[in-house]
Amino acid sequence: MTAENQKELSKGKLMVEAIANGTVIDHIAPGQAINILRMFKFLSRNTELTVGFNLRSGALGKKDLIKIADVTFSPSQTEQLAILAPNATVNEIKDYKVVDKYNLRLPHETVGDFACPNSNCVTHIEKGATPRFIIRTDKDGTVMMRCHYCEREFSRDTVLRYNGLESAADK
Repeated sequence: MTAENQKELSKGKLMVEAIANGTVIDHIAPGQAINILRMFKFLSRNTELTVGFNLRSGALGKKDLIKIADVTFSPSQTEQLAILAPNATVNEIKDYKVVDKYNLRLPHETVGDFACPNSNCVTHIEKGATPRFIIRTDKDGTVMMRCHYCEREFSRDTVLRYNGLESAADK
């Protein structure tokens, strides 16, 4: 252990190695990083990952964080990411420097990303009926998702749980 590492440990902090190229997703709501890893199947890829759960955050109290080497998100992947972590910040890294930084925002619609929790929905019966949800936020901040086909509305947490992902309410 170098003197510098000992100095960092003595301050009660352990520094994480920077990534040369890739993406850092910061300010993820606690518990949602695992959903991001599952949704994008990062654990089954040969991708270098650094993940922090329930880290201290001045703004949020607690947060999750993900560093993914050699991966950048397409616009449609960014929309998927926003459903799981609508208040997250995405930093694109190139040659160890942040080349782009942006806050996520919920999309108005998502197509084909989540199955409808309504067992009677046509998307469970007809081939070619791709699940589609219109997304909105209630006055109290609850994210709601309305199925385009059956017109049933569900909380984001209900849709996540139905699709095998954990919701913030499960924590």
